[in-house]
Amino acid sequence: MMTMANALTRAGLAGLALSVGLGMAGLAHAAEGAAEPPAQEWSFNGFFGTFDRASAQRGFQVYREVCSTCHSLRLLSYRDLEGLGYSEEEVAAVAAEYRVTDGPNDEGEMFERAGIAADRFVSPYDNEQAAR
Repeated sequence: MMTMANALTRAGLAGLALSVGLGMAGLAHAAEGAAEPPAQEWSFNGFFGTFDRASAQRGFQVYREVCSTCHSLRLLSYRDLEGLGYSEEEVAAVAAEYRVTDGPNDEGEMFERAGIAADRFVSPYDNEQAAR
């Protein structure tokens, strides 16, 4: 047995699907006759594709020297730098340059220590309110 709420939900979803479909049809019509971009061959195409590691490492250097003063990579760990071609020792050296808040210790206090590869990138701001 279909309840009134269930019927309204189904009607609403059907209306939404219709409006999305009509909107997509308009987009497809607008794309007719548009010039097709030429096919590109990139080094990172395909299953065995690779990135230019030197270029990626230069990009990280630019991030460290310029972008990191305002922008965070807080969702990445230092160990992710190995994907850019850095060795474990180089990653450990980069992580050790940063101070990470850790704890609590035996006395229940938070403390700072040198970063390790498993730590996430340190944010340039103390908290989210300061970042906003």
